[in-house]
Amino acid sequence: MSRYAYPTIFTPEAEGGYSVHFPDLQSCYTCGDTLTDAIYMAEDVLAFTLFGFEQENTTPPVPSEHLTAPAGSFVNWILGNTIWYRKREECRKRKEAKENAQKS
Repeated sequence: MSRYAYPTIFTPEAEGGYSVHFPDLQSCYTCGDTLTDAIYMAEDVLAFTLFGFEQENTTPPVPSEHLTAPAGSFVNWILGNTIWYRKREECRKRKEAKENAQKS
């Protein structure tokens, strides 16, 4: 599978911005200065995390269907697209290889 959706908890921070946590995915969290930035960062870290599961040939946890956010926080579903992430990583590796070849 290459497209996923996971529930995510967004928590406004006292100093501004948002922290983002995926309760179904251990060690999958990020933050953003604005809500838009936090959503973008959440999409990126989710794709990165799920890409790791695919690389290890393991099945990611099943997303919770019902999630309750702590007071002051809210739940939103985030889409993770590993096709996009894989293409981005391939481009980055090609660029890096080209730069290294030019240095030699």
